[in-house]
Amino acid sequence: MTGKIINNIEQLDRQQKETNFENSLKYAELLQQGIFPKQRHFDRIFSESFILFKPLQIISGDFYWLAESNGLIYLIVGDCTGHGAPGAILSVLISGLFDYVILNKQVKKTHKILREVDNRFIESFSSPEIKNKFNNDWVDVSLCCIEPETKTIYFSGAKRNALIINEKGTKVLKGCPYSIGGWQMESNRQYGSTKLKYKKGDMLYLGTDGFQDQKGGASGKRYKASTLHKFIADNAKHKMNSQKELLNDELKQWMGEYKQTDDICIVGVKL
Repeated sequence: MTGKIINNIEQLDRQQKETNFENSLKYAELLQQGIFPKQRHFDRIFSESFILFKPLQIISGDFYWLAESNGLIYLIVGDCTGHGAPGAILSVLISGLFDYVILNKQVKKTHKILREVDNRFIESFSSPEIKNKFNNDWVDVSLCCIEPETKTIYFSGAKRNALIINEKGTKVLKGCPYSIGGWQMESNRQYGSTKLKYKKGDMLYLGTDGFQDQKGGASGKRYKASTLHKFIADNAKHKMNSQKELLNDELKQWMGEYKQTDDICIVGVKL
């Protein structure tokens, strides 16, 4: 009888801990969502847009960032190491670094922004208390600076690309082959940049690798980036909110019985 009571107490204790942990995650979700721009912020800047954001767990290592500064519009989508709580903590850190570099330091050029954020990200893990610990946390980022006055886009990517779709077809803006942070084999890491003109009505898409790496279909293979680009291009004629619904439906159909394998984030805007 005593053993049964003890077992019941231990079970209740575990349930209480699980409940407390879940409540903490839900509160963390509110805090994380608080730093992300809302749909109304996109609506104020763009005529049409969508945010497809699907964390693997309650909180996410994927993030998106939007701001206006000195007549320029900055749009960022990023993917931090891991998912859940560790990834979410990194997403808050990196969002704060972009706040500082773009809004406070007023760095304008996209490749210089990534370089500055990379330096400060590494410094964040280089305090005297952790100087002997090796850190391999990284962040993959797509960064666009949109200049409405000249209808110009400046793009820099850290292991992430961007997609432009217009009447001429589809163009992939390619980022560099390394992340922010992580193992740094280069003595002087440099991020490249791409400049291109756009017309009103052109569509811009930024995303992490969660959708394209999702396993599914008949044989459990990855969805692939090329398949995702084609799906987006084939459905670009629809309104942005409809594109989001179509992407959601495509993801569900592709996954079938498979579980989600990573955080997913895709942002689309009509320029």
